[in-house]
Amino acid sequence: MSETVTADISRARASIAFGREHGYYRVLFEAGPVDAAGFAELAGVSEHHARAWLDEQVEAGVLRAVAAPSGDREELLLPGEHVPILLGDRGGHELDGARELLDEHRDELPAVLGAEHEHRRVRAFADHARLMRVV
Repeated sequence: MSETVTADISRARASIAFGREHGYYRVLFEAGPVDAAGFAELAGVSEHHARAWLDEQVEAGVLRAVAAPSGDREELLLPGEHVPILLGDRGGHELDGARELLDEHRDELPAVLGAEHEHRRVRAFADHARLMRVV
């Protein structure tokens, strides 16, 4: 791995850790899509600081740019798939339903996963057989 890539990864990790420590992801989660000025106000930081941190998050692939409802600018969104990790509380009550469902069906999981693996193996064999007919 090149020194540049290693430095980029280290910078992204530091920026993510900083955001978690300061509750920035909770602010983003609760606010929904925001621009730098809105985030600065909600987080209690300068707009300059907000813009720098938000840019780091976009560059790291943590935040996603979306069109504002007015359509005249972009806002930044914390994608739902990142919430459980970045909120630092494993998603809290946001994931209670999923946890209950997992607990309820935990014993069935090995059978389901095994069936999925078998399905993929059969599908790969069928794809190979179709390819052999073409050749």
